[in-house]
Amino acid sequence: MAEQQEQGKHPGGRPRLEFDLRQVEELGRIQSTLSEVAAVLGCGLSTVKDRLQHEAEFSAAYERGVEAGKSSLRRLQWKAALSGNITMQIWLGKQYLGQQDRQTTEVVSRKIEEWREKLQDAPEEVVEWLSRITAEAP
Repeated sequence: MAEQQEQGKHPGGRPRLEFDLRQVEELGRIQSTLSEVAAVLGCGLSTVKDRLQHEAEFSAAYERGVEAGKSSLRRLQWKAALSGNITMQIWLGKQYLGQQDRQTTEVVSRKIEEWREKLQDAPEEVVEWLSRITAEAP
């Protein structure tokens, strides 16, 4: 067995698969799932997971692709927003500026008023409870 290892032959089992790291990076760039990576590379999911965990070059190529893909997508989103895409402007405002829709609060307030009107003849403890939750409502 030592002779086989010295000659560069695999000591047994299947030969080790070699992958094109540029292809791995491109798969990461389009946010491919690990099972998709495995399918494209023609290997099992466990092989991809093992390589990601134990091979720095493979893992780095995939992560480099993932991050580059995110950056490209973000650049396109900003470009769309700056070009006047109102939907993208609103979405980015929510993500980065803490903006939010206030429609939910208004609907809840209207519902509470409707309940109060319907429960005018309700027992005192129900009216008291409704007053408490009204005070706590946004």
